[in-house]
Amino acid sequence: MKLKHLLLPIITLIIVACGPKPTNDGFVKSIDAYTSKIEGATDMKTTLTKGALTDVSGFNDIGTFSYQEKFSQDEHVLFQITNVEKTDQTVTENYYFKADELVLITSKSDSGSTRKLYIKNGRVLARVNIGKAQEELLIDKAKLFRKQFKSAH
Repeated sequence: MKLKHLLLPIITLIIVACGPKPTNDGFVKSIDAYTSKIEGATDMKTTLTKGALTDVSGFNDIGTFSYQEKFSQDEHVLFQITNVEKTDQTVTENYYFKADELVLITSKSDSGSTRKLYIKNGRVLARVNIGKAQEELLIDKAKLFRKQFKSAH
């Protein structure tokens, strides 16, 4: 009798552990479709800022940057930020927002493949070609960019 009581939880655990795993494929596909729509939208306002990148001391120019925001006509809803930094290589970062929440970050450099972070409710659900340190840096930059947008609009 005691053996039955022990086997039942063990068998249940094995079935649950070996069963189908939930995937984020549906979320990833919906975000990819959403970002394609944002990329093709022509009815949004944009701002473009260009400038020089300097070294840590702030005295020597090491490259250039361009920073573009894409937002609603009433200037309250942010959809996309594109940040391009040119030094010895070019890095293009895109930050996509939906309902005021960060949903996707893409980063592409001359020397590498595209890196992607899919984010839902502040949590990374899927990542492509990206390490933890790069992930944290990009998320921190997204927070800073969104904060700058909110303070300006």
